[in-house]
Amino acid sequence: MPNSNKEKPPSHQKYRTLFIFFILSAILSFVISYKADLRLPEYHVGDIPSKNIKSKYETDIPSLGITVKKGEVVVREGEKVTKDQLTILNVLKERESKEPLRFKYILFLFLLIFLITFLIYEFSSKNIKKFRLSEIDIIFCSSISLFIIILMKVMSLVIENISGLNDLNLMYLVPVFTLGIVLRVALFSEAAIIFSLLTAIYAGIMLDMSMAIFMYIFIGNILASYFSERCENRNIIIRAGIFTSFIVGFLVVIFHIITGDPLTNLPSKIAFILINGIASSFIALGILPVIEHIFDYTTDIKLLELANLDNPLLEDMMIKAPGTYHHSIIVGNLSKAAAEAIGAHPLLARVAAYYHDIGKLKMPHYFIENRKGFDDAHKDLTPSMSSLIILSHVKEGIELAEKHKLGKKIKDIIREHHGTSLVSYFYNRAKECEDPELFVIDEKDFRYSGPKPQTKEAGIVMLADVVEASSRILNEPTPKRIEKHIQDIIEKVFLDG
Repeated sequence: MPNSNKEKPPSHQKYRTLFIFFILSAILSFVISYKADLRLPEYHVGDIPSKNIKSKYETDIPSLGITVKKGEVVVREGEKVTKDQLTILNVLKERESKEPLRFKYILFLFLLIFLITFLIYEFSSKNIKKFRLSEIDIIFCSSISLFIIILMKVMSLVIENISGLNDLNLMYLVPVFTLGIVLRVALFSEAAIIFSLLTAIYAGIMLDMSMAIFMYIFIGNILASYFSERCENRNIIIRAGIFTSFIVGFLVVIFHIITGDPLTNLPSKIAFILINGIASSFIALGILPVIEHIFDYTTDIKLLELANLDNPLLEDMMIKAPGTYHHSIIVGNLSKAAAEAIGAHPLLARVAAYYHDIGKLKMPHYFIENRKGFDDAHKDLTPSMSSLIILSHVKEGIELAEKHKLGKKIKDIIREHHGTSLVSYFYNRAKECEDPELFVIDEKDFRYSGPKPQTKEAGIVMLADVVEASSRILNEPTPKRIEKHIQDIIEKVFLDG
């Protein structure tokens, strides 16, 4: 459950966040401002250039009474330079020599990007309830955003210096929808929305404040994020890219009609957008396993893989700790039903429940559900030692989760599924043997270290664990009546309070 106290993060955490944004802004300012060092050479009338010469700027040529647009071919490869063309080339060369100092431009670009990034992030973190990112999350989101901008920059350099096609046409080939898909699958929709907005702003700045590119990237990634919701199989990612490209293509057609732009380039744009959607899906599929490994994320796809009962950990539990295995499966079913009832994440709750007690694998016979006959493994142990064994199953579970790379979400639920509750049975036994003159029993030695559940799913698993264990001890049937009971408890805890 989220902490109700809205405590401000420590200052050093904010400084680290600012440092991440500082590095991101610095890299972006260099990427955006980078230009290939291709200054116009000296030409004379009659010279034949070895490649097309294109204008880098939109420039007025007063002596000829014309305006040369950015990207327009001034002299084609193999043609002789005419007198009028030489006039244009000289004007362009003169403008090239008057470009502002690069350091000054980069500095102000850096300040602009840094302020935009910080202000949008700060506003979002304080006003959007579910928008909470750790430092590793910020690094991940920034890296994906930077990856998309670098791809777009490479394409723009290709367009400027190699290709003769229209800029915007080729820019539609860059797989920008990867951003929305990956952020939604790995994190959550709020992160996808905010970093789609930021990436769209960066791209718009890079491409001469292009509103068309801004809208294309922002809306496209919002759609990609929407279609990637609850991604429980890889086909959903493919569909997300295809659906997004069709809708964005339709929006581009409407945009052309509204603005009155010529429709001659529309077929190629639509084709490029469709290619973009498919490419974005396959790139997302390719990099998601890498992201899961590097950033320790637990995506829905990974959860489905972990839900397979043939998983080595679950098979080991079935053989070595059959009672715990049976208990975990029932807790998983209860957790799923409860999560569906309150709008939590059913798949995460179910899979986390399967693994919440894996720490009992180390010493399974010390736990009552694995006891055979009337043999009590604790009968020759002191209450303190018994409590230590019981408490240690959380720590052992976290270590196994790290070893088998179950992901942070599963580890957190393993850590939190007992909260800071008391091992009351052994605590009461210890109190009965207590001699105040010789030693005093400290209650904290019989409590789990916690923390208390920080998410709905962790709270659900905690309650389901207690309810299932209680029903087993009382020899009462678990399914329908208990399932309804746990739903009522969870709805009261999470919805009413």
